Amino acid sequence: MRRRSVVLLLAGCLALPLVAGCRAATLAHGTDTRTAQAHLDGLITGFEHRFTNVSRQPKVQYGRMRIARYAFAPSKLVDDTAIWTASRTVRTGSDRAAEWQAGLTNNQFQFSARHEAPLPTRVGEQRHLIAVTQRGPDDWFWHTVVEHHVGAMPPGRATDVARAFFASAERPGSAMRADYRDAFPRTVGALGRLLSIDSMFATSQLDGSTLVSMQIRLNARGLAPQFPAYAKYLQKYIEPARYRYRLADRLGNEYFDAQAVNRVLTVRFRTNQGALQPLAGQARPMPDTLILTVDAMAKLGLFSVGVSNMVGEFVHVDTPRERAWQVRFTREPKWHLPLIAERLLSGAIRRPFEGNGVYFKLGLRTGPSGQTISERIVDVAVKESAIMRWLGNLGFTAMSDFAGNVEEEENRFLVELFRAMRSDMEALVRAS
Repeated sequence: MRRRSVVLLLAGCLALPLVAGCRAATLAHGTDTRTAQAHLDGLITGFEHRFTNVSRQPKVQYGRMRIARYAFAPSKLVDDTAIWTASRTVRTGSDRAAEWQAGLTNNQFQFSARHEAPLPTRVGEQRHLIAVTQRGPDDWFWHTVVEHHVGAMPPGRATDVARAFFASAERPGSAMRADYRDAFPRTVGALGRLLSIDSMFATSQLDGSTLVSMQIRLNARGLAPQFPAYAKYLQKYIEPARYRYRLADRLGNEYFDAQAVNRVLTVRFRTNQGALQPLAGQARPMPDTLILTVDAMAKLGLFSVGVSNMVGEFVHVDTPRERAWQVRFTREPKWHLPLIAERLLSGAIRRPFEGNGVYFKLGLRTGPSGQTISERIVDVAVKESAIMRWLGNLGFTAMSDFAGNVEEEENRFLVELFRAMRSDMEALVRAS
């Protein structure tokens, strides 16, 4: 489920600024039209390759499924030498790592296991590291890094694209609709089978800022004719999900609110010349460090599980060579579990939020050869127990349902989307 969310987020991070932000957000990828095209083409190509006819070496496929099955019970993994590419025994316990390299060869994106895999040097290539360390009798720590070569766009351009997107919302919704339908017809057609912008309202404020509300509808039925297995999976796991993400400063001023209920995602923000302002009250610059509050509920099999009031520190990393979001959750949320699981509750469910907490990072950085690397990092501690094994079993059920036809269809859908984006960008450059 976590991978599904990240995949849709990455696709949305590319597609929605283009569609909703129209020409301005697209051309902000470079200092001029041709540079913008080259930078955006690198980004699109990198992700298109990732989902093109994916194949995995048996060692990688085996390790992938076993780690998914026992992520919350690592003791069942450490002695399985078929998973790991590196291992050692340290004084405090076991230390294992699975390292995978991937890239496009003969029109197949091939994953292979490789010890000390090099940093990607060609567009589309990836390097994966999944490491687990034992810190006590039942205490484990997972460290995951995924690095992906996505062209040569300087990471700082991501900030320019975001500002252009928010600035483009400072106009009537009708103007935005006309713009994206005219500029990105192929992208709208490809993405519209799953997502559609139901409404866009821009309300001018007395201080010159604009309060924006957008409603994006998720409807997997539009995918059914071409991708029936993927549509069925989304209807089972993604459409019923309810979640809310809120960003606020330490004084409680909210800057961004995204809430999904009944297949409709409502996004609210206030912008002035592309800079976010508090949703209400006096305008003030948005700080680099904010508070992220998450509420989420999902249906997994027969059970509904979720959290509310999961609070973490959200930091916008802004350096000459990197733009990234990093989040750290150090406060246990309120859990929403069925009665059968509540009987298993123990201190183990608090363990991920203790110490350094749950850490997540997503961003772009400049590599040593000038390439742009998309980087995703996840750090989480796990204490084995009955409740954690139960949660792990639920997550693996969704993973098992995904592997096979569903994943193959999702890959084809995403490749079609990225190719549509490239075609629209080429047409926009010719028109410019």
